[in-house]
Amino acid sequence: MKLTAGGRRLAVAALVQSLGIGLFMASSMAYFTRQVDLTANQVASGLALAGIVALGISLLGGVLADRYGARRVLAAVYTGRGLCCGAYVFVTGFWQFMVVTLCAVACDRAGPPVLQALVAVAVPERQERTRLLAVVNVVRNCGLGAGALAAGIALAGDTQAAYRITLVAIGLAFLGGAVLVLRVPELAAPVPAARKDETGADETGADETGADVTGRKRAGNRVLPDGRYLTLTALNFLLFFFDTMLLVAMPVWILEHTDAPRVTVSVLFALNTALVVVLQIPVSRLATGQRRTTRMLTWTGAVLGVSSLCFAASGSVAGGPAVAWLATAVVLLTLAEVIANAAVWDLSIALAPPEQRGRYLSVFNLSVAGQRVLGPVMVTGLLLGAGTLGWVVAAAVLVVAGGAAERVARAAGERTRPVVPADA
Repeated sequence: MKLTAGGRRLAVAALVQSLGIGLFMASSMAYFTRQVDLTANQVASGLALAGIVALGISLLGGVLADRYGARRVLAAVYTGRGLCCGAYVFVTGFWQFMVVTLCAVACDRAGPPVLQALVAVAVPERQERTRLLAVVNVVRNCGLGAGALAAGIALAGDTQAAYRITLVAIGLAFLGGAVLVLRVPELAAPVPAARKDETGADETGADETGADVTGRKRAGNRVLPDGRYLTLTALNFLLFFFDTMLLVAMPVWILEHTDAPRVTVSVLFALNTALVVVLQIPVSRLATGQRRTTRMLTWTGAVLGVSSLCFAASGSVAGGPAVAWLATAVVLLTLAEVIANAAVWDLSIALAPPEQRGRYLSVFNLSVAGQRVLGPVMVTGLLLGAGTLGWVVAAAVLVVAGGAAERVARAAGERTRPVVPADA
């Protein structure tokens, strides 16, 4: 697809900062345990605690984006992440690690909804912004892989100097992303709700364009998103289960509940990454029109349900058939991932009032961040603990969640549809 100048800069910024994330993910554990002398448990518990605290802090990103503009806030987020990487060079103990990690994770959690808010004002056309987010997702996956490979240099050297140079390089990558973001034009900056009340709304709640602004006025005075948006956020928490299925359930299930070779885990991770790169952009083109896009939520639940049943089947066979069931499960899981991404990118923006878009998107992003915090507990304590029955129950829950999400999103879309004047 052909991108605008602003879209190209956002894509390059995503690539640059994902290179930094890939570098950090692959080398940070070795640095903290071998050079800073933290234990693996200290690092893991610190990251988990920071993730929980950052859930609330990340909401500030959306509030600030509504007030000061998404471009400035996203650049500030990238800058903050870069400074945190530089600060890790000076960490010598656990509590220093905790302070820097909390700041870094808060910036990380605040970034995605602010990026969506910036895309919404940089690319006003609904289908094009969904496709741009698909491009961003693809280049991000490529950057993560390339960054992880580049981290091998630091790991091979295994010296404090090598790790510190890597951290500085990561920080510079984030700062480079911030510079690119500042060059993205905001073509359709949101108008504050208080000013919209003065732009011609009549007694029926419609302005001169025929759009119903009554709901927008109420939204401008609302602290939290409306009930339908919050319900869709809760259902997305369940639909985003594909992330936890891949990162936690899949490797543990393979290693402890199947006879598949251990190398199957890394092969299936690579398969998922490759399929996301290949499928995300084409699938994003399906998100055209409110009805089709909401229907994609039902598809997500259904495909995830079948994937869960394939995982269940892999535990009852051995050798090649087990690997075949697992590969099928991951292919379906990846298909559900790209379908869900395209649908929720579109709907989470379209169903949010423009004057409060940042706040709404930050709340919606809690479903993603919450899944990453609570998902592993759900997998290890409920799904895997119940064995095959756990997968069957998960399949049923995911199918129901997908159908319910479609109904809620469609009802919310009807509520925000512009009113056509009677004399039109």
